[in-house]
Amino acid sequence: METVRAVPGAAVGLAAGVVAGGLAALVGQPLPWAALTVLALGVPLAVLGGGLGVLLASGRLSRGRFAPVALFWLAGFPLARLVHELTVGLVLTGQVRFPPDLAGFLAYQGIVSLGWAIGFLWLHERIALRLRVRAATTSR
Repeated sequence: METVRAVPGAAVGLAAGVVAGGLAALVGQPLPWAALTVLALGVPLAVLGGGLGVLLASGRLSRGRFAPVALFWLAGFPLARLVHELTVGLVLTGQVRFPPDLAGFLAYQGIVSLGWAIGFLWLHERIALRLRVRAATTSR
């Protein structure tokens, strides 16, 4: 059951990775680099989004409330971006390289996380609602 609860959040996270990879390809990055972005950003966002979906579905976080989701992503989004940065650096250079100004990088990603939280919450609620309605109609 927990897996089903994770699906909407994981789908939103993975979709974000696909969009990021598509944008990387659109601006002229080689296709393998764009595919790396899909995986290196999409997978961490999918894992975190799935975890958040489980927290929301289980009632540990209130559905439709922005503050808990924003706080979750205030920590989660910078973590996902750091994993993305480290993975891309490792694959492209063969070395694990932290951003030169790690504190500044994490602070900026924390600021960006609020916009991500708004979009995530909006998409998650739409997808989760459709799945709940579908599950209710098929169980009758």
